[in-house]
Amino acid sequence: MPVVRAGDLDVNYREAGAGTPLVLIHGNWATSSWWEPTLARLQPGRYAVAYDMRGRGATRGRDSDYSIASLAADLLALVDALGLGRIDLVGHSLGSCVAMEFALAHADRLRSLVVVSPGWIDGMPGAYAVPERQRQLKDDPVFLETALRAIVPGAPNDDYWRRLVREGGEQSLAAALALLPSLTDWKPGDAVGSIAVPRVVISGALDLFTGGPNATRVASALGCELVTMANVGHGPMIEAPDDFARILWESLP
Repeated sequence: MPVVRAGDLDVNYREAGAGTPLVLIHGNWATSSWWEPTLARLQPGRYAVAYDMRGRGATRGRDSDYSIASLAADLLALVDALGLGRIDLVGHSLGSCVAMEFALAHADRLRSLVVVSPGWIDGMPGAYAVPERQRQLKDDPVFLETALRAIVPGAPNDDYWRRLVREGGEQSLAAALALLPSLTDWKPGDAVGSIAVPRVVISGALDLFTGGPNATRVASALGCELVTMANVGHGPMIEAPDDFARILWESLP
């Protein structure tokens, strides 16, 4: 996979297609590999990039404060390094927070925004801010697989899934721990309503992590449609890749 120097990072990314640029941002305890099914179903006329965020996957560079603003700045550096201009932007879970922050800070660089399994816009609930749990996720591959399976119940039980878990477990512990206060403190709230590009929220009906009332809250604040996928949890792109790709392409301008 190609690597590009972007800011102080050597960013590892996957790419597919040619045409209008689309950037895909993964979630926490994940990598760009989560987007492989979407890249394999890429709509003609699009050039897609899925990258590993700082502290995750094969991207290399120093630790930062891992604030949502810093991760959005990393994204801007990547977009500039690749010369992408204005982009369609899709963010999953943690990546959705980064995508919304990018949209708020750099509206002129955005064509459209798709928020998948949306993060919290009023701050992550304190019940999830448990450092010991993050250490256990890092230290115990079985615990990590069990935790991911609990929120992504429709994930395949195959070599691809096992690779996702293995790559997720390679995440920097510093990144995992720093993210807790970052997500707790990130509270754009109704300010996301100022994002004026075409936008949509996609959530799984079985997502007990950030779905349900949280997905409704984010869609309401964004002032956009909420598409709820039946029989899907927190990972629509791997639980129902065909349906997810269809909805995604229908959502983009």
